[in-house]
Amino acid sequence: MRYKRTGKARSNGTWTVERIRGGFERFRKENGRLPTSYEIDDCPYLPTARLIQLKFGGLRSLRESLGYQETDFGSGDSRSQISAMVVKRGLQAECDLEKYLVGRFGEVFVHTEKRFGRGRQRVDFVVYSPDGAFGIDVFCAENLRDMQIHLNIKLRRYVDFPKHVRLFLVVANAGFAQADIDRYCSGLSRLKGSSSVQVVSLTSLYEALSAVRRYEDPLLFQSIATAYPSSQPP
Repeated sequence: MRYKRTGKARSNGTWTVERIRGGFERFRKENGRLPTSYEIDDCPYLPTARLIQLKFGGLRSLRESLGYQETDFGSGDSRSQISAMVVKRGLQAECDLEKYLVGRFGEVFVHTEKRFGRGRQRVDFVVYSPDGAFGIDVFCAENLRDMQIHLNIKLRRYVDFPKHVRLFLVVANAGFAQADIDRYCSGLSRLKGSSSVQVVSLTSLYEALSAVRRYEDPLLFQSIATAYPSSQPP
């Protein structure tokens, strides 16, 4: 998302139906759809979902009174469309990141879907560098609160990941600032005391990797993939 809750909007004047309609339309213009209840709470130009519940009878009722056809984002087609969009974005982000990693570090040093631990768990990428190997898991989330849910699941999954290997959990949503990610991660107990796991935005990942050295390719081999002409971030 392209905003961060400041707290000022909650007491800034009277929240009329038309004022909220303007906020909804602004959000839809910026994001391609209406906001969910969690996104409303994080949006500086909209009231809280709690206020909407008390004053207008809830989000579904308010959307109906405003004439929107989609009124319930918690189930049905709307829920499925949002989930499908998030999955599609995550897969695209993974493909784009793989191209960057191969161009930056060389194909033989980028292992995709690398198995770890005693079970069947896999990490999206393991990259080998003179500065030490590191793992990357990249994903998209609907919003920052949804990101917390994903992270709790992933932190349990990576409990057997080698502790001496850095692990980047990469939130691929373009509108998520690192400061917001840090703020939401501050309450995750599984992250506290873990120096090897970092939750970062794509921008922060590219900045971190720009300083990581690469091995000179020791092999003369023909890649099975399309050549990657550039190591610049997409």
